[in-house]
Amino acid sequence: MININRLAYEIASQMISSPSTYNINICSIGGSTVLDLGVKALGGVSAGVELSKICLGGLGDVKLSLRRYGDLMLPVVELYTDHPLKACIASQLAGWKIKVGNFFGMGSGPARILARKPPEIYDYLGYSEDSDLAILAIETNKMPSEDVIEYVSKETEIESSSIYILIASTDSIAGSIQVSARVVETAIYKLYVLGYDIKNIVAGYGLCPISPIYPDPLIMIGKTNDMLLYGGEVVLYIADDDSKIQEYINLVPSSSSKDYGVLITEKIKEIGPEFLYKVDSKLFAPASITVNNLMTGSVFKAGDVNLTLLRKAILYPSK
Repeated sequence: MININRLAYEIASQMISSPSTYNINICSIGGSTVLDLGVKALGGVSAGVELSKICLGGLGDVKLSLRRYGDLMLPVVELYTDHPLKACIASQLAGWKIKVGNFFGMGSGPARILARKPPEIYDYLGYSEDSDLAILAIETNKMPSEDVIEYVSKETEIESSSIYILIASTDSIAGSIQVSARVVETAIYKLYVLGYDIKNIVAGYGLCPISPIYPDPLIMIGKTNDMLLYGGEVVLYIADDDSKIQEYINLVPSSSSKDYGVLITEKIKEIGPEFLYKVDSKLFAPASITVNNLMTGSVFKAGDVNLTLLRKAILYPSK
């Protein structure tokens, strides 16, 4: 039987055994093991790939390549999973808002399963697991305090000595990579929110450009989101009626939102992080989705990469 926390730990343990290889720092906070992949540590490309795999609970493969977008050559993340619900929704989804004192971060990874964050996801999936350890990834620009560790231990019901936390800021290489690696998750979660029965999804593949690093965490939140919204491409293998797929597919891409065309990079700097909660939630989806129906052989596609907006986000704040 699959134990996602254990699978993720196997990846994390390789990083722990060779931190200099990944340009990361390892420290103990409140009895837990904290892997700094991009807060105080430099981190890097390899750390970003492994972090992405850990967020997927060890149930997805992640690699990088290069792709041309108009006159720009960008690194892209490519990933696939044969366990899309466990990997992307039960584990990778950033569904745990961690607010303790002045610390805030978005939690993802298999520790969410133990804490059931949010509970309705696990009620729908009918998924839980017993584990003697917890692996949590937090998108943050601060080191967690002992109070944060105590909170995570309480929520997961795991002793702090068996908790492993990976941290990276969006303005780090590892942090930027792991956001782009969420491209399949954004498509599946959008379908879930729309009311589609995502249990019909058999496998997923995605490709997304990785934002160049800009030394401002707030701007990087915008840039990394814009990579997904205007450059993310997803292929899903689904077993369902053609009519059901046709009912939903045009509602999935970011172009289905009334706020399509808004550049998160610009607005978040102008208004602040609260803008993410003001913009139409339907915007948070990949640029394009292709569905192959395994029952009929049909192929459906909706949305397209928007080179103009992608380029604008990449070059911001340059004119």
